[in-house]
Amino acid sequence: MLSHPARATLIVAGAITAAHAFATTRGGVVHQRCGVATRALGNDVFPSTATDVFVGNLPYGMSDDYVEALVLSLRNDEGGMLNAEVLRVTVPRDQETGKDKGIAFVKVIDAAQAGDVAEGLDGLEFEGRVLNSNVKERRGGGKPKWTPPPPVDVETLDDGGLLAQLDGLSDRFAIQQFGLEQARNACKKAGIKAGGDLEQVTDRLLKIQGVKPEVYLDPAMGLVPTRAGKRNAW
Repeated sequence: MLSHPARATLIVAGAITAAHAFATTRGGVVHQRCGVATRALGNDVFPSTATDVFVGNLPYGMSDDYVEALVLSLRNDEGGMLNAEVLRVTVPRDQETGKDKGIAFVKVIDAAQAGDVAEGLDGLEFEGRVLNSNVKERRGGGKPKWTPPPPVDVETLDDGGLLAQLDGLSDRFAIQQFGLEQARNACKKAGIKAGGDLEQVTDRLLKIQGVKPEVYLDPAMGLVPTRAGKRNAW
């Protein structure tokens, strides 16, 4: 059985293959990639709703296509494809060496999609790295295109009793019976990172199984969110 990073790599590699199968209209106005319309109105003019997402701590060697494929592989809480409408991906590179800087900017069709993409990427474990992501604010002091949701009382989140039962669960499969949404809520109630897919969330819960909060909430464990949920803090 493949390790999770290997499976994630294969998923993205498959998405890249699909991403290269696109149809271009005359004039290059619309490209069809993976069933998602990529609309550039020409000369980098995008719809007024277009919003940028910052992605950090990427593995080095990532291309624009590879980052786009990663975004297109994201799934929502119900397990379905997120289907973000990617307009442009930019991987900044050093002007002298041409090497990428481990970050990327992904422009999507609107603020709602940007929030979903940032939520899906933030805390995602990919090729041995934990990504961080947030919706980029508009420059020039303008009003941010995306407003963080109001704080949530984690004690009101429904985790199906997962956190309370965690120490008594026999294995990862017992945890995964609760599903992704409740597993993420259990992470939030525990005060640890809740991003990523079910395998990644399960791995984090296994790390705190039988461990006291004062131990697993130590930043040295690498389980505590680094930006206190402030997605516009970049």
